[in-house]
Amino acid sequence: MQYQRLNAGNWENWRSQILRLEAQVYEPSRQDTPETLERIICDEKGVSLAAIDGEQLAGFCLGAPLEAFAHVRGPAEDPLCGSGTVLYAADTLVDTAFRGQGIGRELKARQIDTARSAGFKQICGRNRAGLADAMWQLNVSLGARAVHIIEKDYKDGIEPDLCIYYRIPL
Repeated sequence: MQYQRLNAGNWENWRSQILRLEAQVYEPSRQDTPETLERIICDEKGVSLAAIDGEQLAGFCLGAPLEAFAHVRGPAEDPLCGSGTVLYAADTLVDTAFRGQGIGRELKARQIDTARSAGFKQICGRNRAGLADAMWQLNVSLGARAVHIIEKDYKDGIEPDLCIYYRIPL
């Protein structure tokens, strides 16, 4: 498995596979638009990474400064929004064909190391309770602690409709 940064220079190359993975892994209420994904990946201060097997995208994790997500519940209420010291981990996905190989853990660990090297002091993110329990457990194993629970965020009829907003100190 090879790992590389995602950025404005390679967004178009990986665009279709990123959109395919979003649709494969996330229910519609958690999928980002192509424009949002592009904005995150092309953010010069962002930390987005891809796991690549040959020419196939096995997984990715996307992150940009917390301020870019001020319209999202969690970041919008975060007292650190505006400090320029927090990376918001927006998405971490692994293709179902590649799960169980430690790719998600490697992506997150590399994102943490890269964010620390870039001067960020913390990483924040959201995990949907129930549907993203494996991701929540991975984040906890990497130092995440729940900051608060957001109720009725997705409004898609899937229960529980709870979101865990977390913080990982760097």
